[in-house]
Amino acid sequence: MKSVVRALSAALFVIPFFLPVAGAHAQLTAVAPVVVPPQYNNRWEVYGGAQYAHFNPGPGRNIHATNLLGWTGGATVYFRPVWGLEANARGVYGTMSVPANQYGVPASPKMSEHLFLFGPTFRFIRTASYAGGMHFLIGAAYGSFDKDFPQGVQPNLVGIYNNKLAIGAAIGWVSDFNITDRLAVRAVADFQPTHYGYTGQDEFAGSVGVVYKFGKLKK
Repeated sequence: MKSVVRALSAALFVIPFFLPVAGAHAQLTAVAPVVVPPQYNNRWEVYGGAQYAHFNPGPGRNIHATNLLGWTGGATVYFRPVWGLEANARGVYGTMSVPANQYGVPASPKMSEHLFLFGPTFRFIRTASYAGGMHFLIGAAYGSFDKDFPQGVQPNLVGIYNNKLAIGAAIGWVSDFNITDRLAVRAVADFQPTHYGYTGQDEFAGSVGVVYKFGKLKK
């Protein structure tokens, strides 16, 4: 019993000396600065690469979706390491599958689509070698569907959308694989809805390219 009393007395004697040290350590830990990897201290970035889209050029059941290839390019200004504003342009090209018809329209006429989009982008994951996040872009899409049509024949006569400036958007995941502090390889997977005619197109799009970062965020 006496040994227990001596141990408790010793603990009570030591605790007043330990508390200031523990408090100082907690304070230092609380105010320790958050270190941002140098890969994410940039103010600007520019991006360019190859673009893909899976697109349905008409509302009819006999009109099949087609695979389109092209280019993409954009620029982003960052206000914080975690978020910025992005402007993006993309163009894709290919052919459509048109059923047999009496208008002289070939079976595989050419088409193209161009989009001009703007909106916020976020970098939720930021490590020395990898960044991951999302962007939410909206703007305009222009579809050109009558490139190989005979003069005077409108695409809607064979179940294809007419040429139109429409609403477009892109919501997707953005992955960066850092090569240096300034250079990264980017892969993007987007849900890319558009609205030609009186129906919406639930389009999938993706791109792969190179990002160059420059400038510096103010602390």
